[in-house]
Amino acid sequence: MTSRRSELPWRRTALLFAGHLLNDGFAAFFAPLLPLLIERMGLSLALAGALGTVRILVNSLLQPGLGHFIDRSQRPALVVVGPMLTVAAMSFIGRAGSFGSLFVLMIVAGVGTALFHPAAAALVGMADHPRRGLLMAFFSSGGTMGGALAPLIIVTYVQALTLERTPWLLIPGLALVAGISVLLWRQLPPRAAATRLPKLDRLPRSLVVLWLVIVLRSIAGTSYASFLAVLVAERGGSPLTGAAAISVFLLFGAVAGFAAGSLSDRFGRKAVILGSLALATPSLYAFLLVPVAGLLPLVAVAGFFTLGTTPVGVVAAQECLPGRTALVSGLVMGMAWGVGGMALTPVGWLADRYGLLPVMKAVALLPAAAVPLMLFYRQGEGHGGAQV
Repeated sequence: MTSRRSELPWRRTALLFAGHLLNDGFAAFFAPLLPLLIERMGLSLALAGALGTVRILVNSLLQPGLGHFIDRSQRPALVVVGPMLTVAAMSFIGRAGSFGSLFVLMIVAGVGTALFHPAAAALVGMADHPRRGLLMAFFSSGGTMGGALAPLIIVTYVQALTLERTPWLLIPGLALVAGISVLLWRQLPPRAAATRLPKLDRLPRSLVVLWLVIVLRSIAGTSYASFLAVLVAERGGSPLTGAAAISVFLLFGAVAGFAAGSLSDRFGRKAVILGSLALATPSLYAFLLVPVAGLLPLVAVAGFFTLGTTPVGVVAAQECLPGRTALVSGLVMGMAWGVGGMALTPVGWLADRYGLLPVMKAVALLPAAAVPLMLFYRQGEGHGGAQV
């Protein structure tokens, strides 16, 4: 009986990993198809950028509210609704005939992602398991792998079957969602009665500190992931090298999540996050200074330290506010990461004005700037500790 109970969180997390890969994989179809959409519709770069921004805004702004609803209603089965919306919206991206229709699809995809992340992270976080950090790392890696593999899949598909046939992806997409849902249903905890949560007047100080740290790290990670191909091209690298750099950066970030999650279970969340932040800045600088020929190994190191503590941050945040795992997950996975995504606009503006390399050198300092902030984090403070 004990063995079965210890295996249940792993089985449930494996299914949530698959859902995460599917949801974030479909969501990642937009960027690689953007050049084709711009050409077909005659979109300006400003309008193209607005499409990406609206999905980030909808996702980041809705997650905390949806997380609060999930905590109150005790409806973990809502986790399957998010991928359904994301798959449906992104499958029709190739048939969109105007900016307005694309705009609506981005909103629907943003709602789907906003619903999935806090619901899924809450199911992972509720496990009474000694390896919660490793469980969250496993779940988190699904989204990273989906984002890394999706560009190769969708570009190959469109080259073979044309952009107009993306709606056919709805069939395998929804079939996979249905299969995951049936299996996940058996692994869900029994639904509790809707509860009135205690009034939350103030957030724990450690949660506020952690949120700010995650924002700074997110700005650095998102900026490098978004501009890696441009940085490689400016230094004489080929488009293939640029694409490889993005995949390596993301995949090694996912690999690092397993190591960071396991280490945080043993040595504590604070120690692992501090170590990662301290090593992220020099690894990013090393990538900026190395010749193109030796670039990929250093991109791997940079991704390892810059992205690796993503799941640790989520678990640490959940531990700051027990009983509100979905709300906290929405604050961290939604608003904090959303701010990182929205920072791309000013980063791009500064790069146009002062050059991409100097700006990315400044961005590389953000993880180091988060180190003194992290010193104010107190693990376990959410259990009746100081408030702000």
